[in-house]
Amino acid sequence: MRKMVPWAALLAALFLAVSCATTPPQTPPPETPQPEKPVVAAPDAELAQAKSLQQKADKYGLAEYAPDDYAAATKDLKAGQDAYGKDNAASKQSLTRAIDEFTTVITKGGGLYLAKLQAQTDASKKAADDLKASVAVKEQYAQANDVYQRALKEKNAGDLDAAGADLRQACDMFDAVTVVAQQKKDNATRSLEGTKETMVASEKKAADAQKTLKDEGFASSGNGQ
Repeated sequence: MRKMVPWAALLAALFLAVSCATTPPQTPPPETPQPEKPVVAAPDAELAQAKSLQQKADKYGLAEYAPDDYAAATKDLKAGQDAYGKDNAASKQSLTRAIDEFTTVITKGGGLYLAKLQAQTDASKKAADDLKASVAVKEQYAQANDVYQRALKEKNAGDLDAAGADLRQACDMFDAVTVVAQQKKDNATRSLEGTKETMVASEKKAADAQKTLKDEGFASSGNGQ
């Protein structure tokens, strides 16, 4: 007797076979492409500017007038240099901060530095004025004063380089004028003292001569005898 296959089981097997034959294999969805990081150019301009500002601050010794700002600026400059070529974005940020901080140093310290130079120049000018150098050394004094007045205008305009140079020059010029005026005063004083000595000597000679005439029994000149 043959074994009978149930119709339900046979239909299920046929359906499964047809499904497997017609359904395409499932493929994983494509991965979403990740955006590439933007390429940041090396901050050459910022590095050059920060170094230039540091050199200017060092040239005039401005660190002593704004020590905290100077320390922060040098720290950020070093950080920018260390990150240069490795992480240019971070390097640029550090260098930009350094530029702002060095600028603050120059702004704060520059005014104090020029005020110190002006005080020195004023002292030199006073020494010349006390010797009446504007009269005794008229031309040289006028030249020194012209440079001084120009320096004051440059200082008020915030021109550190020009004002610093002219204040130092004016100070030197007033010092030179003072030396010449002092020499002229000394020469005049010696000349006057020499004249007084000559007059005293002449008066003494005249008195001695009159005494001799009297001792010898001669009448002094001018008495009509």
